[in-house]
Amino acid sequence: MAVVAPTLLLASCDIDDLLQVADPDRVSVDTTLDPAFIDVLVTGAVGDFTAAFSGGESYVTVTALLTDETFSTGTFATRTATDRRLQQTPANGNTSDGTYNNLQRARRALMNAISVVADHPDKGTGHSDYSLLNALYGYTYVLLGEAYCSYIPIANDENPDPADGPPRTSTELFEASLAMFDAVGTDNLGRVGKGRALMDLGRYSEAAAAVSGVPTDWSHFVEHSENATNNTWFNMQGNGRYSISHMEGGTATGVAYRGGGDGTDPANMDPRLPWWEDPQGGFDPAFRLFRAYKYNAWPSPVVLASGIEARLIEAEAALASGGDWLGILNALRADVGNLMAEQVDGYSNFVPTPNLDPLTDPGTDAARVDMLMAERAIWFWGTGHRLGDMRRLVNQYGRAQESVYPSGDYHKGGAHGNDVVFPIDFDEGNNLLYDATQCVVTATTFN
Repeated sequence: MAVVAPTLLLASCDIDDLLQVADPDRVSVDTTLDPAFIDVLVTGAVGDFTAAFSGGESYVTVTALLTDETFSTGTFATRTATDRRLQQTPANGNTSDGTYNNLQRARRALMNAISVVADHPDKGTGHSDYSLLNALYGYTYVLLGEAYCSYIPIANDENPDPADGPPRTSTELFEASLAMFDAVGTDNLGRVGKGRALMDLGRYSEAAAAVSGVPTDWSHFVEHSENATNNTWFNMQGNGRYSISHMEGGTATGVAYRGGGDGTDPANMDPRLPWWEDPQGGFDPAFRLFRAYKYNAWPSPVVLASGIEARLIEAEAALASGGDWLGILNALRADVGNLMAEQVDGYSNFVPTPNLDPLTDPGTDAARVDMLMAERAIWFWGTGHRLGDMRRLVNQYGRAQESVYPSGDYHKGGAHGNDVVFPIDFDEGNNLLYDATQCVVTATTFN
């Protein structure tokens, strides 16, 4: 009987039913279409963008390391390789790999969410979620185009099924992003995003027209929290990995991020980038650690786009056309206290009496470009703009790479390398349409 009973029990059930197991980690398409859950889909896509842009090993930190915004005070070999502009082979891995994957993940999540929101009875193309998703979608193209070699695989946007996507140049990504920003309409985020893409394309007057009317005191923040996606800057500086640079590499276009003199006296700091020196030093205590008050807590938000950027786009367009570029720069400098207080929590506690003297015309075209780019660099420190600007200095203004990027002796020994962009992650080699030899990390070209 002990043998027969289990046999009879099995014979009386449907074996196929035993294989139908509910998977609590998967959300069905029907669930995302349910009006009660559509906000979860939107929030998830925005969260993916947040993780890629300024959470973890993110866009804002890895681009700062390759450029002259920060220097490595840690011990990770991949971060040192990026900081030194002598990156490892894709097979050995780089600190930018996770950022690449996260940007691609965010791109697909945003694309899928856009299609669902557009057809959703409670939202549609006139809803604010549709505008936000399209703007962030456009930014994934711009960020990939500015930071990685000009050979970037993008899966077929019209058909989400194929895993493989043909590579596109940076210019093609910038061009493609314009339609995404246009879908946002008159929303400020889309207008500034479009202006940024047009600047990358060298279409200055169109860029200025795109951002015209964006209020100077407006900002769009990528939000963070204590218990979800933390602010990557507070994390990386808090554990002593990244320190604020100052005239890094001794290049002709080096920026005095830490203010006047040798950048070690807080009394000389620039009020747009208040900092303090951590007496414990870096994770590698052989190096000094200069930390930004700009990101002073886990939830500190990071600016993605702003009215300040709109004005600086207009200033660059004015410089190209013979307009009053200097007046625009000085108007921003005259209001630095109010503008920074809008962007930095507790700003008045760090800089009680902000002040910036007006700039004077340096007298030559090259020096004017240097001045404008230095203003952009300090206003935008830690927001992921600098690498795109460095590439533009080479591509659009004809500067030599070694005069733009950190060069010469490296602070951990040896010399800087020649890398100017990030390689594509090694796993992309599984894409049959991708040829790794076409990804050139020593070329700034957008074409």
